[in-house]
Amino acid sequence: QGQRVAIFAPNGIEFIVSLLAIAKLGLAAVPLPVSLKGLALTVALKKTPVAKVIAWPTISKSLLADNLIEADNLITLGQSVANETNWLCVQQAQAECFFTDTIDTQAPYILTMTSGSTGQPKPIVLSQACKVNRAFDATINYYGLTSDDVILVATPMYHSLAQRGVLMPLMLGATTVVLPKFNLKLWLQAIELHQVSFLFAVSSQLVSLIQNGVEGHDLSSLRCLVSSSAVLDKESKQSLLSLLSCRLHECYGASEVGVVTDFAVSEHPELSGSVGNALPFVTVKITDEHGQELAATEVGEICCKTTTGFSGYHKLPEKTREAYYLGDFFKTGDLGYLDEQGYLYYVGRKKELISSGGINVYPQDIEAVIKMHPDIEDCVAFSIPDSQFGEVIKVVYTTLSSSVNETELKKLCLQQLTDYQQPRVLEQIDSFERSSLGKILRQLVKEKYSQ
Repeated sequence: QGQRVAIFAPNGIEFIVSLLAIAKLGLAAVPLPVSLKGLALTVALKKTPVAKVIAWPTISKSLLADNLIEADNLITLGQSVANETNWLCVQQAQAECFFTDTIDTQAPYILTMTSGSTGQPKPIVLSQACKVNRAFDATINYYGLTSDDVILVATPMYHSLAQRGVLMPLMLGATTVVLPKFNLKLWLQAIELHQVSFLFAVSSQLVSLIQNGVEGHDLSSLRCLVSSSAVLDKESKQSLLSLLSCRLHECYGASEVGVVTDFAVSEHPELSGSVGNALPFVTVKITDEHGQELAATEVGEICCKTTTGFSGYHKLPEKTREAYYLGDFFKTGDLGYLDEQGYLYYVGRKKELISSGGINVYPQDIEAVIKMHPDIEDCVAFSIPDSQFGEVIKVVYTTLSSSVNETELKKLCLQQLTDYQQPRVLEQIDSFERSSLGKILRQLVKEKYSQ
């Protein structure tokens, strides 16, 4: 017990079986993307060294070629590439049962990485008890799921969102439908064909849904859709309310603590700028840079106390201690405020805060204005060095059409933003680098376009 097993597998039964077997044996899973290669593959295994690997054939070849694993410690999901065990042999083997009933549910079960959207990702340790609590308290009980529900999974299984999507139905006796990856047409067809009643969707999937519509598809079986991973803007929420007849929710949280707040968009459309109230088992505080709690409507760091927190960052005890305020409130690194009714409003990441002439500027305020232009697809605002002012604001953006008149964007900013919020540099780019869940990798964007 306690050994770590890496899983490099696409969405499918092999991933699910591996995850369950690892749990039954009291081992720890390290789910990783099949797309990893070269230096990224080496770095991933150095951050979280493993005893065994279950891998897709392309990964197996790389691991063996680079001497990252011995063949005796490798199971290939397909035909063997050398003399290692393959999945077919595992299925056919009549192995002696060595499962144990004495599993420590607080021991490490899954090591996953933070999103890394604003910096270097850190390995997070989650126990079996944590995964079960998140499934029951933050989803099954909160949204009222039953054995009659059909749940659709269309995000990568190495991410916790998809893992919850396949584990919940097993706990409930419900049904799960797993797509190899997100494709809007197949996603809509799956909802209709399998009578899907509940699903989590990441914001990039929902933006695709808004842009393409649902014409020709019967989504009447869908009872509840929960948006996750990145905050939707007001316009997107309103568009979804027009497109869908089901309950629409948006949840806010972090990999370290799970879901923190939930907003019933369909019940309170007038508050669509909010990410909702704290879940029953969560307490939220807004603090200043000295850890003092702030009054309603004052912007500060979002901190939360929850029963679904992680065990710590793997082999990073100091980072784990630094992540907590007063011992039990996790510091999310996000900025926001609570209104008088306790609704939380997300403002942005602390690391993304821009100082313009000594005044704090929130990138999301600038981005919201840029996105008012009908031809803007997405954008990122950040600071760049400037010899005269120290730093100025730059915005890079992608468009829905071939080009956007920069003069129009500058005019829009002059109309909607104060002087210290004005971007000095605007640059159109072809596309943004994104995570597997569609989140823009803001730190990479800043590094690439700060020149």
